[in-house]
Amino acid sequence: MDVLGTRKKTQLPLAVFSLVFTAFLCYKWWKVFYCACTGLVFSDVPAHIKLALGHNDYGMSSFLIQLFYLGGEYFAQRALAVTLTVNNLIGLFTLAAFIRYLLPRLSRTEAFLASALAHLCGPWIIPGVQTGIYLNAYNGNLYHNMTVLFSRTFVPLSFIWFFRCWQQRHGSIGRGDWLGFMLCFLTATAFKPNFAFAFCPTLLGLLIYDFIKYKGKYLKNEIILGLAVVPAGLMCIGQYFMLYGSQISQSGSEILEYMGIEGVQGESGIAIRRLSFGQIGALALMYLRSLLLPIYTLALQLRREKKKEETGLFLLVLLVSILEAVLLTETGYRANDGNFDWGSLSMYTCIFGLGIGLLWRMIQESLAKKKAGGALLCLIGLGLLLGHLMVGYYFIWFFNSGGSFYI
Repeated sequence: MDVLGTRKKTQLPLAVFSLVFTAFLCYKWWKVFYCACTGLVFSDVPAHIKLALGHNDYGMSSFLIQLFYLGGEYFAQRALAVTLTVNNLIGLFTLAAFIRYLLPRLSRTEAFLASALAHLCGPWIIPGVQTGIYLNAYNGNLYHNMTVLFSRTFVPLSFIWFFRCWQQRHGSIGRGDWLGFMLCFLTATAFKPNFAFAFCPTLLGLLIYDFIKYKGKYLKNEIILGLAVVPAGLMCIGQYFMLYGSQISQSGSEILEYMGIEGVQGESGIAIRRLSFGQIGALALMYLRSLLLPIYTLALQLRREKKKEETGLFLLVLLVSILEAVLLTETGYRANDGNFDWGSLSMYTCIFGLGIGLLWRMIQESLAKKKAGGALLCLIGLGLLLGHLMVGYYFIWFFNSGGSFYI
């Protein structure tokens, strides 16, 4: 009863802090997006605008740009900055819903605060070893790539609807759940296909495993669930031919020349990366320092939570996306873009939101049990979170002060 009373007393201060912190984020987002859209800071937004106006870009963001530019450049730049800010704000709520779905013991306020903090987190730096926040780092809170920002807003909803469908696959899959999954997944893919690149092969593997395990008993539902990603898959095929065709490759090369980037001419393609042992070690260290808090809280708290299966499905998709980023690369004019990273980076706020939510659960259990060891583990977790937030704040401050995301 004492713990319940304490939680009720803290809800109002948490709600007030969440409101103030959200206002702070929106202010920072508006400033950085305005600078990016008007060309005051270095980003790829001007390149996307040029491609869209030349009808050589793909995705829903291209249609938004073309629509806004009907009102002229002055209007379009500000409308796009406002849209990006509002999109990030909506993303706070979709991620909060994802966190609360996986961690139902959290209150709405606690889930929303975890979501808001996740949208600022950045990777830890290791002085003298790895100091990059964008370069040689794993950081999904990037403000120069608007396609992934639009896409990641729908990723948490895609997972929620997928979890519901997956739980129903041995019974009757609800039409509303199936339709919600299909539409959210299609929308996320329409903005950027990288999430689908990781999710679709993972789902295929899961369905094959389920088919073999149950000897085809639930084949009908497995087919129905697989059909939910077909529209997005067809869209990926269309985007593939556009991205790797000669016309858009030529446009991409011309834009890179205009930006002063040379040595990446020619049509783009896909290749397997060849990594040395040193590179593999550097990548392992990069992901470790970038995901310190989620790794810590998942290891200590996940086994105590109810929805371990759904969390495992999410982590499986994330792992597949990271493996794609490590093993695959592009050639030609897209060779240095690291585009296979964006699948896992679109889930960056999800993994951090989950990690912070698990930290809140650790604190709740520590207060209930009143053990010194538990309190110490919570303090370590809070210290890890603080480090992620400090780097994330520095990144947005540096970008917004006329710097670049290229650090």
